[in-house]
Amino acid sequence: MNKFDNVIGYDSIKNELMQIVDMVHNKERYEALGARMPVGVLLHGEPGLGKTLLAKCFIDECGLKSYTLRSNKGGDKFVDEITATFEKAKQNAPSIIFLDDMDKFANDDDMHCDAQEYVAVQAGIDFVKGSDVFVIATTNDINKLPDSLVRTGRFDRVVIVQPPTQDDASKIIEHYLKNKKLSDDVDFNDLCKMMTYHSCSDLETLLNEAAIRAGYCKKDSIEMEDLINAVLRLQYKSPDELLQKDKDEIRKTAIHEAGHIVVSEVLNSESVGLASIRSKGRSRIGGFIHKCKDDESLQNQVMICLAGKVATEMYYSDTCASGCLSDFKSAINLIRNGLTEEGTNGVSFLEFKNYCYDLSTRAADNREAVVHAELERYILQTRAVLIKNKEFLEKTAEALAEKETLLYSDIQSIKNSVTITKCVA
Repeated sequence: MNKFDNVIGYDSIKNELMQIVDMVHNKERYEALGARMPVGVLLHGEPGLGKTLLAKCFIDECGLKSYTLRSNKGGDKFVDEITATFEKAKQNAPSIIFLDDMDKFANDDDMHCDAQEYVAVQAGIDFVKGSDVFVIATTNDINKLPDSLVRTGRFDRVVIVQPPTQDDASKIIEHYLKNKKLSDDVDFNDLCKMMTYHSCSDLETLLNEAAIRAGYCKKDSIEMEDLINAVLRLQYKSPDELLQKDKDEIRKTAIHEAGHIVVSEVLNSESVGLASIRSKGRSRIGGFIHKCKDDESLQNQVMICLAGKVATEMYYSDTCASGCLSDFKSAINLIRNGLTEEGTNGVSFLEFKNYCYDLSTRAADNREAVVHAELERYILQTRAVLIKNKEFLEKTAEALAEKETLLYSDIQSIKNSVTITKCVA
Protein backbone atom coordinates (compact mmCIF):
# COMPACT_ATOMS: atom_id res chain seq x y z
CA MET A 1 0.00 0.00 0.00
CA ASN A 2 1.39 3.42 -0.94
CA LYS A 3 0.49 6.86 0.37
CA PHE A 4 -1.69 7.62 -2.66
CA ASP A 5 -4.09 4.88 -1.58
CA ASN A 6 -5.26 7.32 1.10
CA VAL A 7 -6.51 9.66 -1.64
CA ILE A 8 -9.93 8.74 -3.03
CA GLY A 9 -10.33 9.22 -6.78
CA TYR A 10 -8.01 11.31 -8.97
CA ASP A 11 -6.59 8.13 -10.53
CA SER A 12 -5.07 9.85 -13.58
CA ILE A 13 -3.30 12.48 -11.42
CA LYS A 14 -2.02 9.86 -8.98
CA ASN A 15 -0.72 7.81 -11.90
CA GLU A 16 1.09 10.84 -13.33
CA LEU A 17 2.75 11.57 -9.97
CA MET A 18 3.63 7.89 -9.49
CA GLN A 19 5.51 7.98 -12.81
CA ILE A 20 7.85 10.58 -11.32
CA VAL A 21 8.12 8.62 -8.05
CA ASP A 22 9.17 5.60 -10.11
CA MET A 23 11.81 7.73 -11.86
CA VAL A 24 13.20 8.77 -8.47
CA HIS A 25 13.55 5.15 -7.35
CA ASN A 26 14.62 3.65 -10.69
CA LYS A 27 16.74 6.40 -12.22
CA GLU A 28 19.07 4.06 -14.14
CA ARG A 29 16.24 2.41 -16.07
CA TYR A 30 15.01 5.76 -17.36
CA GLU A 31 18.49 7.12 -18.07
CA ALA A 32 19.19 4.05 -20.21
CA LEU A 33 16.23 5.10 -22.36
CA GLY A 34 17.47 8.67 -22.60
CA ALA A 35 14.66 10.02 -20.40
CA ARG A 36 15.29 12.90 -18.02
CA MET A 37 13.37 13.85 -14.90
CA PRO A 38 10.66 16.48 -15.56
CA VAL A 39 11.78 19.82 -14.14
CA GLY A 40 8.68 20.32 -11.98
CA VAL A 41 4.97 19.68 -11.47
CA LEU A 42 2.31 22.33 -10.84
CA LEU A 43 -1.09 21.22 -9.50
CA HIS A 44 -3.79 23.85 -9.96
CA GLY A 45 -7.51 23.96 -9.27
CA GLU A 46 -10.13 25.36 -6.91
CA PRO A 47 -9.51 25.41 -3.13
CA GLY A 48 -10.35 22.30 -1.12
CA LEU A 49 -9.83 19.71 -3.86
CA GLY A 50 -6.88 17.95 -2.23
CA LYS A 51 -3.93 19.46 -4.12
CA THR A 52 -1.81 19.77 -0.97
CA LEU A 53 -2.68 16.21 0.07
CA LEU A 54 -1.61 14.90 -3.34
CA ALA A 55 1.66 16.83 -3.11
CA LYS A 56 2.37 15.49 0.40
CA CYS A 57 1.69 11.92 -0.74
CA PHE A 58 4.11 12.48 -3.62
CA ILE A 59 6.81 13.73 -1.23
CA ASP A 60 6.29 10.79 1.16
CA GLU A 61 6.46 8.26 -1.67
CA CYS A 62 9.68 9.78 -3.02
CA GLY A 63 11.28 9.50 0.43
CA LEU A 64 13.66 12.41 -0.19
CA LYS A 65 14.54 15.32 2.06
CA SER A 66 11.94 18.02 1.46
CA TYR A 67 11.56 21.75 1.99
CA THR A 68 8.18 23.47 2.15
CA LEU A 69 7.57 27.12 1.30
CA ARG A 70 4.36 28.94 2.24
CA SER A 71 3.75 32.66 2.30
CA ASN A 72 4.06 33.47 6.01
CA LYS A 73 6.27 36.56 5.80
CA GLY A 74 6.03 39.78 3.88
CA GLY A 75 8.30 41.54 1.41
CA ASP A 76 12.06 41.03 1.48
CA LYS A 77 12.02 38.49 4.33
CA PHE A 78 10.00 36.03 2.28
CA VAL A 79 12.12 36.64 -0.82
CA ASP A 80 15.23 35.87 1.25
CA GLU A 81 13.56 32.70 2.57
CA ILE A 82 12.77 31.55 -0.99
CA THR A 83 16.37 32.05 -2.06
CA ALA A 84 17.75 30.33 1.05
CA THR A 85 15.41 27.34 0.62
CA PHE A 86 16.57 26.68 -2.94
CA GLU A 87 20.19 26.92 -1.80
CA LYS A 88 19.60 24.40 1.03
CA ALA A 89 17.78 22.02 -1.30
CA LYS A 90 20.70 22.09 -3.75
CA GLN A 91 23.23 21.49 -0.98
CA ASN A 92 21.23 18.47 0.24
CA ALA A 93 20.29 17.00 -3.15
CA PRO A 94 18.57 14.77 -4.05
CA SER A 95 15.69 16.70 -2.50
CA ILE A 96 12.23 18.15 -3.11
CA ILE A 97 10.94 21.70 -2.77
CA PHE A 98 7.20 22.09 -2.16
CA LEU A 99 5.73 25.50 -3.03
CA ASP A 100 2.28 25.41 -1.41
CA ASP A 101 -0.38 27.91 -2.57
CA MET A 102 2.14 29.62 -4.82
CA ASP A 103 -0.45 32.13 -6.07
CA LYS A 104 -0.45 33.59 -2.54
CA PHE A 105 3.29 34.27 -2.56
CA ALA A 106 2.68 37.82 -3.79
CA ASN A 107 -0.16 40.28 -4.40
CA ASP A 108 -3.71 38.97 -4.48
CA ASP A 109 -4.48 40.05 -8.03
CA ASP A 110 -3.29 39.09 -11.50
CA MET A 111 -1.86 42.54 -12.21
CA HIS A 112 1.34 41.83 -10.26
CA CYS A 113 2.72 38.78 -12.03
CA ASP A 114 6.17 40.38 -12.00
CA ALA A 115 6.32 40.54 -8.18
CA GLN A 116 9.74 39.95 -6.66
CA GLU A 117 8.53 36.75 -4.96
CA TYR A 118 7.83 35.15 -8.35
CA VAL A 119 11.12 36.43 -9.72
CA ALA A 120 12.85 34.75 -6.76
CA VAL A 121 11.04 31.45 -7.44
CA GLN A 122 12.03 31.57 -11.13
CA ALA A 123 15.63 32.30 -10.22
CA GLY A 124 15.58 29.47 -7.67
CA ILE A 125 14.25 26.92 -10.17
CA ASP A 126 16.92 27.94 -12.67
CA PHE A 127 19.56 27.76 -9.90
CA VAL A 128 18.77 24.12 -8.98
CA LYS A 129 18.24 22.90 -12.54
CA GLY A 130 20.33 19.80 -13.23
CA SER A 131 21.22 19.31 -9.55
CA ASP A 132 18.71 16.58 -8.62
CA VAL A 133 16.23 18.95 -6.95
CA PHE A 134 12.57 18.43 -7.86
CA VAL A 135 9.98 21.20 -7.47
CA ILE A 136 6.28 20.52 -6.90
CA ALA A 137 3.83 23.39 -6.44
CA THR A 138 0.12 23.99 -5.88
CA THR A 139 -2.00 26.99 -6.82
CA ASN A 140 -5.67 27.90 -6.68
CA ASP A 141 -5.53 30.49 -9.47
CA ILE A 142 -2.93 29.86 -12.14
CA ASN A 143 -3.80 33.20 -13.79
CA LYS A 144 -2.04 35.03 -10.95
CA LEU A 145 1.28 33.45 -11.93
CA PRO A 146 3.54 34.88 -14.65
CA ASP A 147 3.68 32.92 -17.90
CA SER A 148 7.46 32.84 -17.61
CA LEU A 149 7.11 30.86 -14.36
CA VAL A 150 4.63 28.21 -15.51
CA ARG A 151 6.26 27.49 -18.88
CA THR A 152 7.97 24.20 -19.70
CA GLY A 153 11.53 24.21 -18.47
CA ARG A 154 10.35 25.47 -15.09
CA PHE A 155 7.20 23.36 -14.71
CA ASP A 156 7.22 20.63 -17.34
CA ARG A 157 3.91 19.26 -16.10
CA VAL A 158 0.93 21.47 -15.29
CA VAL A 159 -1.93 19.35 -13.97
CA ILE A 160 -5.46 20.62 -13.37
CA VAL A 161 -7.26 19.16 -10.34
CA GLN A 162 -11.01 19.03 -10.99
CA PRO A 163 -13.90 18.60 -8.52
CA PRO A 164 -14.60 14.91 -7.84
CA THR A 165 -16.79 12.98 -10.26
CA GLN A 166 -20.07 11.53 -8.99
CA ASP A 167 -18.46 8.10 -8.58
CA ASP A 168 -15.48 9.55 -6.70
CA ALA A 169 -17.76 11.72 -4.57
CA SER A 170 -19.77 8.64 -3.58
CA LYS A 171 -16.55 6.98 -2.39
CA ILE A 172 -15.54 10.15 -0.51
CA ILE A 173 -18.94 10.37 1.20
CA GLU A 174 -18.72 6.69 2.14
CA HIS A 175 -15.24 7.30 3.59
CA TYR A 176 -16.35 10.25 5.75
CA LEU A 177 -19.41 8.34 6.97
CA LYS A 178 -17.31 5.49 8.37
CA ASN A 179 -16.89 7.12 11.77
CA LYS A 180 -20.44 8.52 11.89
CA LYS A 181 -23.31 6.79 13.69
CA LEU A 182 -26.12 6.67 11.15
CA SER A 183 -29.80 5.94 11.58
CA ASP A 184 -31.37 3.12 9.59
CA ASP A 185 -33.41 5.68 7.62
CA VAL A 186 -30.32 7.12 5.88
CA ASP A 187 -30.44 6.33 2.16
CA PHE A 188 -26.90 6.47 0.76
CA ASN A 189 -28.09 6.74 -2.86
CA ASP A 190 -30.40 9.67 -2.04
CA LEU A 191 -27.57 11.36 -0.16
CA CYS A 192 -25.19 11.11 -3.12
CA LYS A 193 -27.84 12.29 -5.60
CA MET A 194 -28.83 15.39 -3.59
CA MET A 195 -25.33 16.81 -3.16
CA THR A 196 -23.20 18.93 -5.45
CA TYR A 197 -19.57 17.85 -5.70
CA HIS A 198 -17.55 21.02 -5.34
CA SER A 199 -14.69 19.84 -3.16
CA CYS A 200 -13.67 17.09 -0.74
CA SER A 201 -13.54 19.55 2.16
CA ASP A 202 -17.09 20.72 1.38
CA LEU A 203 -18.35 17.14 1.57
CA GLU A 204 -16.57 16.53 4.88
CA THR A 205 -17.91 19.77 6.39
CA LEU A 206 -21.46 19.01 5.28
CA LEU A 207 -21.47 15.55 6.88
CA ASN A 208 -19.94 16.97 10.05
CA GLU A 209 -22.66 19.64 10.24
CA ALA A 210 -25.31 16.92 10.02
CA ALA A 211 -23.65 15.15 12.97
CA ILE A 212 -23.59 18.41 14.96
CA ARG A 213 -27.30 18.98 14.31
CA ALA A 214 -28.13 15.44 15.44
CA GLY A 215 -26.10 15.95 18.62
CA TYR A 216 -27.77 19.28 19.39
CA CYS A 217 -31.18 17.61 18.98
CA LYS A 218 -30.03 14.94 21.49
CA LYS A 219 -30.38 12.11 18.98
CA ASP A 220 -28.62 8.77 19.29
CA SER A 221 -27.73 8.72 15.59
CA ILE A 222 -27.64 10.92 12.49
CA GLU A 223 -30.97 10.76 10.69
CA MET A 224 -31.77 11.49 7.05
CA GLU A 225 -33.46 14.76 8.03
CA ASP A 226 -30.17 15.95 9.58
CA LEU A 227 -28.35 15.27 6.33
CA ILE A 228 -31.09 16.93 4.25
CA ASN A 229 -31.02 19.99 6.48
CA ALA A 230 -27.23 20.25 6.18
CA VAL A 231 -27.36 19.94 2.39
CA LEU A 232 -30.11 22.56 2.06
CA ARG A 233 -28.44 25.01 4.43
CA LEU A 234 -24.80 24.68 3.35
CA GLN A 235 -24.97 23.85 -0.35
CA TYR A 236 -28.12 25.70 -1.37
CA LYS A 237 -28.16 28.43 1.32
CA SER A 238 -31.78 27.62 2.13
CA PRO A 239 -33.43 28.74 5.38
CA ASP A 240 -34.21 26.16 8.06
CA GLU A 241 -37.92 26.57 7.44
CA LEU A 242 -40.28 27.59 4.65
CA LEU A 243 -40.50 31.39 4.61
CA GLN A 244 -43.64 31.46 2.46
CA LYS A 245 -46.72 30.83 4.64
CA ASP A 246 -49.63 31.59 2.28
CA LYS A 247 -51.12 28.26 1.11
CA ASP A 248 -51.96 29.53 -2.37
CA GLU A 249 -48.42 30.84 -2.88
CA ILE A 250 -47.00 27.55 -1.60
CA ARG A 251 -49.14 25.70 -4.15
CA LYS A 252 -47.94 28.01 -6.95
CA THR A 253 -44.32 27.40 -6.01
CA ALA A 254 -44.92 23.65 -5.79
CA ILE A 255 -46.52 23.58 -9.26
CA HIS A 256 -43.67 25.68 -10.66
CA GLU A 257 -40.96 23.34 -9.33
CA ALA A 258 -43.03 20.27 -10.25
CA GLY A 259 -43.05 21.56 -13.83
CA HIS A 260 -39.25 21.61 -13.88
CA ILE A 261 -39.11 18.11 -12.35
CA VAL A 262 -41.61 16.53 -14.75
CA VAL A 263 -40.09 17.92 -17.96
CA SER A 264 -36.59 17.04 -16.75
CA GLU A 265 -37.60 13.47 -15.87
CA VAL A 266 -39.60 12.90 -19.06
CA LEU A 267 -36.82 14.20 -21.33
CA ASN A 268 -33.87 12.85 -19.30
CA SER A 269 -34.91 10.08 -16.94
CA GLU A 270 -33.54 9.92 -13.36
CA SER A 271 -31.99 13.37 -13.68
CA VAL A 272 -33.40 15.18 -10.62
CA GLY A 273 -31.63 14.45 -7.34
CA LEU A 274 -33.37 16.99 -5.11
CA ALA A 275 -36.24 19.47 -5.31
CA SER A 276 -37.48 21.92 -2.73
CA ILE A 277 -39.96 24.76 -2.39
CA ARG A 278 -37.67 26.42 0.13
CA SER A 279 -35.92 29.47 -1.26
CA LYS A 280 -32.33 29.31 -2.45
CA GLY A 281 -29.60 31.82 -1.66
CA ARG A 282 -30.77 35.38 -0.99
CA SER A 283 -34.19 34.92 -2.55
CA ARG A 284 -37.13 34.87 -0.14
CA ILE A 285 -39.54 33.18 -2.55
CA GLY A 286 -39.45 30.32 -5.01
CA GLY A 287 -37.83 26.92 -4.86
CA PHE A 288 -35.21 25.02 -6.85
CA ILE A 289 -34.25 21.65 -8.26
CA HIS A 290 -30.84 19.99 -8.32
CA LYS A 291 -29.99 17.86 -11.33
CA CYS A 292 -27.81 14.84 -10.66
CA LYS A 293 -27.46 13.90 -14.32
CA ASP A 294 -26.31 16.16 -17.15
CA ASP A 295 -28.31 16.72 -20.33
CA GLU A 296 -26.36 17.90 -23.37
CA SER A 297 -29.46 18.51 -25.50
CA LEU A 298 -30.05 22.24 -26.04
CA GLN A 299 -33.74 21.62 -26.71
CA ASN A 300 -34.16 19.73 -23.43
CA GLN A 301 -32.32 22.42 -21.46
CA VAL A 302 -34.54 25.16 -22.89
CA MET A 303 -37.75 23.25 -22.18
CA ILE A 304 -36.69 22.48 -18.60
CA CYS A 305 -36.03 26.21 -18.05
CA LEU A 306 -39.51 27.11 -19.34
CA ALA A 307 -41.38 24.31 -17.56
CA GLY A 308 -41.95 26.20 -14.30
CA LYS A 309 -43.70 29.14 -15.97
CA VAL A 310 -45.71 26.92 -18.30
CA ALA A 311 -46.87 24.63 -15.47
CA THR A 312 -47.94 27.56 -13.28
CA GLU A 313 -49.95 29.18 -16.09
CA MET A 314 -51.74 25.87 -16.76
CA TYR A 315 -53.38 26.20 -13.33
CA TYR A 316 -53.36 29.99 -12.93
CA SER A 317 -54.31 31.00 -16.46
CA ASP A 318 -55.71 34.37 -15.38
CA THR A 319 -52.24 35.76 -14.73
CA CYS A 320 -48.74 35.62 -16.16
CA ALA A 321 -46.52 33.56 -13.85
CA SER A 322 -44.14 35.79 -11.93
CA GLY A 323 -40.72 34.90 -10.55
CA CYS A 324 -39.60 33.34 -13.83
CA LEU A 325 -37.18 36.03 -15.00
CA SER A 326 -34.03 33.97 -14.40
CA ASP A 327 -35.61 30.94 -16.13
CA PHE A 328 -36.52 33.11 -19.12
CA LYS A 329 -33.05 34.64 -19.30
CA SER A 330 -31.48 31.17 -19.25
CA ALA A 331 -33.82 29.91 -21.99
CA ILE A 332 -33.21 32.93 -24.24
CA ASN A 333 -29.44 32.72 -23.76
CA LEU A 334 -29.49 29.03 -24.65
CA ILE A 335 -31.50 29.69 -27.82
CA ARG A 336 -29.34 32.67 -28.82
CA ASN A 337 -26.11 30.73 -28.24
CA GLY A 338 -27.51 27.86 -30.27
CA LEU A 339 -28.17 30.23 -33.18
CA THR A 340 -24.89 32.13 -33.06
CA GLU A 341 -22.42 29.45 -31.92
CA GLU A 342 -23.84 26.07 -32.94
CA GLY A 343 -25.85 26.91 -36.05
CA THR A 344 -29.08 25.34 -34.77
CA ASN A 345 -31.10 27.31 -37.35
CA GLY A 346 -28.61 27.30 -40.19
CA VAL A 347 -25.29 29.01 -40.84
CA SER A 348 -26.76 32.44 -41.62
CA PHE A 349 -27.00 33.29 -37.90
CA LEU A 350 -23.55 32.07 -36.93
CA GLU A 351 -21.27 34.78 -35.54
CA PHE A 352 -17.51 34.83 -35.97
CA LYS A 353 -15.25 37.15 -34.01
CA ASN A 354 -14.06 39.73 -36.48
CA TYR A 355 -12.94 43.15 -35.29
CA CYS A 356 -13.44 44.60 -38.77
CA TYR A 357 -17.05 43.48 -39.03
CA ASP A 358 -20.13 44.19 -36.91
CA LEU A 359 -23.48 42.49 -37.32
CA SER A 360 -25.81 44.87 -39.16
CA THR A 361 -28.88 46.22 -37.38
CA ARG A 362 -31.13 44.37 -39.82
CA ALA A 363 -29.29 41.07 -39.29
CA ALA A 364 -29.42 41.53 -35.51
CA ASP A 365 -33.16 42.25 -35.65
CA ASN A 366 -33.72 39.15 -37.79
CA ARG A 367 -31.77 37.04 -35.34
CA GLU A 368 -33.76 38.31 -32.34
CA ALA A 369 -37.01 37.66 -34.21
CA VAL A 370 -35.90 34.05 -34.69
CA VAL A 371 -34.93 33.82 -31.00
CA HIS A 372 -38.42 34.87 -29.91
CA ALA A 373 -40.11 32.63 -32.47
CA GLU A 374 -38.06 29.70 -31.16
CA LEU A 375 -39.01 30.68 -27.60
CA GLU A 376 -42.71 30.47 -28.48
CA ARG A 377 -42.17 27.11 -30.17
CA TYR A 378 -40.41 25.71 -27.11
CA ILE A 379 -43.19 26.98 -24.84
CA LEU A 380 -45.76 25.05 -26.90
CA GLN A 381 -43.60 21.90 -26.81
CA THR A 382 -43.15 22.22 -23.05
CA ARG A 383 -46.89 22.63 -22.56
CA ALA A 384 -47.48 19.46 -24.61
CA VAL A 385 -45.12 17.47 -22.37
CA LEU A 386 -46.84 18.71 -19.21
CA ILE A 387 -50.38 18.13 -20.51
CA LYS A 388 -49.55 14.55 -21.53
CA ASN A 389 -47.98 13.95 -18.10
CA LYS A 390 -50.51 15.87 -16.03
CA GLU A 391 -50.93 13.14 -13.41
CA PHE A 392 -47.18 13.10 -12.79
CA LEU A 393 -47.22 16.91 -12.52
CA GLU A 394 -50.10 17.05 -10.05
CA LYS A 395 -48.81 14.24 -7.82
CA THR A 396 -45.36 15.83 -7.71
CA ALA A 397 -46.77 19.27 -6.88
CA GLU A 398 -48.95 17.78 -4.14
CA ALA A 399 -45.97 15.94 -2.62
CA LEU A 400 -43.81 19.09 -2.73
CA ALA A 401 -46.49 21.19 -1.02
CA GLU A 402 -46.80 18.55 1.70
CA LYS A 403 -43.13 17.61 2.27
CA GLU A 404 -41.41 20.85 1.09
CA THR A 405 -38.42 18.81 -0.14
CA LEU A 406 -38.36 15.73 -2.38
CA LEU A 407 -35.40 13.38 -2.72
CA TYR A 408 -34.39 11.29 -5.72
CA SER A 409 -36.26 8.23 -4.37
CA ASP A 410 -39.42 10.30 -3.73
CA ILE A 411 -39.46 11.55 -7.31
CA GLN A 412 -38.82 8.10 -8.76
CA SER A 413 -41.58 6.62 -6.58
CA ILE A 414 -44.11 9.16 -7.89
CA LYS A 415 -42.89 8.64 -11.44
CA ASN A 416 -43.27 4.86 -11.18
CA SER A 417 -46.86 5.25 -9.95
CA VAL A 418 -48.03 7.01 -13.14
CA THR A 419 -47.84 6.49 -16.88
CA ILE A 420 -45.10 8.56 -18.52
CA THR A 421 -45.77 9.80 -22.05
CA LYS A 422 -42.76 10.92 -24.04
CA CYS A 423 -43.42 13.58 -26.64
CA VAL A 424 -41.78 13.73 -30.04
CA ALA A 425 -40.50 17.20 -30.96
